[in-house]
Amino acid sequence: MPYQTSFKLGPTKTPFIIKAIVILTLAISLISAILTPFIKTNFIQYIFSLSIPGIKSYFFWQLITYTLLQPGYGIAFSFIIGLLFNLYLIWVMGSQVAEKTSNKQFFIFYLLSSIFSAFIILLTMLIGYQNYLFSSSTITLYAVLIAWMMFMPSDTKIFLFFALPIKHYYLVLGLICLNLLSTLSSMDLIGFFGYLSVSIFAYFYSVIIFQRYSPFHVLNRMERSLIFTTRILINKFRKK
Repeated sequence: MPYQTSFKLGPTKTPFIIKAIVILTLAISLISAILTPFIKTNFIQYIFSLSIPGIKSYFFWQLITYTLLQPGYGIAFSFIIGLLFNLYLIWVMGSQVAEKTSNKQFFIFYLLSSIFSAFIILLTMLIGYQNYLFSSSTITLYAVLIAWMMFMPSDTKIFLFFALPIKHYYLVLGLICLNLLSTLSSMDLIGFFGYLSVSIFAYFYSVIIFQRYSPFHVLNRMERSLIFTTRILINKFRKK
């Protein structure tokens, strides 16, 4: 019998790092959205969002904090639904990844994913978006989705809408591909390269650092070589 699972309301135990990410993202995003209609310059977005002027002003924390802010103008229905959807998936899937690794390992994974994607976004901004402010909790979500996909057994199934069984990796790839197509069709190059880069980084990080194989057999040979090479390098480093 294939291993099957379905979404419950949430995990019975939430690791500290996941609690911190969810609470900070919810608080910062709500405060920013509430203040935006009432003030001309939303200092929260300026301080926390990723931007070239911000980095030039030595706001280096933006390399991480831009993932803690979901932009919004007022408490609109679409804003609330989008934010809660992202945070729910980060909570459920991130808790499973953190439990299979550790709070420390997940925190390092989260930081490096955010920073790598931030550099790609900044490079994209240099081609014509130098005054752009970018922030999105979806960056964190995609990193979590990829890692979760790599840790789950290949025959894991999710019941979509509580009725339609679908393999977990099809669901992950479907969500990411739909968003990438949406950003590309609207010529949102910053969002496109940001989401693409964090997905690629999370995949290779999961293979090389977490040493996990993907559910795609066509990639397993390459993944096996990467894991084998990594183990050799680690052993050489330890012998020195």
